[in-house]
Amino acid sequence: MKKVLPFLLVLISMASFGQKQLYFGIAGSGISPWIINQNNYGEHDLDYKVMFSWAGSIDIGFDFNKHFGLKTEVGLAQLGQKYYKDISGQPDSTINRQVKMNYLMVPLLFKYRTGGNVVRFYLLAGPQFGFLMKATQTYTKGNGPIPPYYNEEKHDSIVISESTITDRYNSFQLFFRIDAGVEFTVAKNLGLHVGLTLNYGLLDINAPDWQLKDADGNYNPSYNAYGGLNFGITYAIPVGKK
Repeated sequence: MKKVLPFLLVLISMASFGQKQLYFGIAGSGISPWIINQNNYGEHDLDYKVMFSWAGSIDIGFDFNKHFGLKTEVGLAQLGQKYYKDISGQPDSTINRQVKMNYLMVPLLFKYRTGGNVVRFYLLAGPQFGFLMKATQTYTKGNGPIPPYYNEEKHDSIVISESTITDRYNSFQLFFRIDAGVEFTVAKNLGLHVGLTLNYGLLDINAPDWQLKDADGNYNPSYNAYGGLNFGITYAIPVGKK
């Protein structure tokens, strides 16, 4: 038994080495983004509307064995929120607002997957770093823009309907991300995956100069969140096999 145990350990080590692989891929997502706790610059909150958007990435990962690995991406995602308000009894009473925020996304994800040869379940989790590239909005009442108004905190008039509002948000965001789904081997070294992605921002998105109290006299930090369906294709390069 003492002679067999070292032999088995060597076999396990060799098998583990043979299962390592480096892989590259591209992926895309259809997502629904949300801004938790809206910032309406001192005005009363608007009602939320569902918004649909997109994300895409170039992926690179390394599997240490059949079950565990690491994955990173360089990608783009458009986040934001749609709002509306119907003020009855007023002409041109419908208020519509849509915020779009374009981010460069770089996650670092820890990966677990089952060991099937053709079909495997996977789970990814870890931090995601977001870098704001641009933020825009449309903000109208009826057929025209919302007029400027005076804000007590800023001691100035705010052009509330300004179209480019990148300066109103922090340039860096930290998310917690978790993905779950199924991957398929479709040919030698070639795979497909499809699954769900969920992301929640951990930092206030509002820049310090725009952390304004709401109509009730309180300030609530705003957070990005989004989820959706992710799909992609990967090409794997075995490492350590002769």
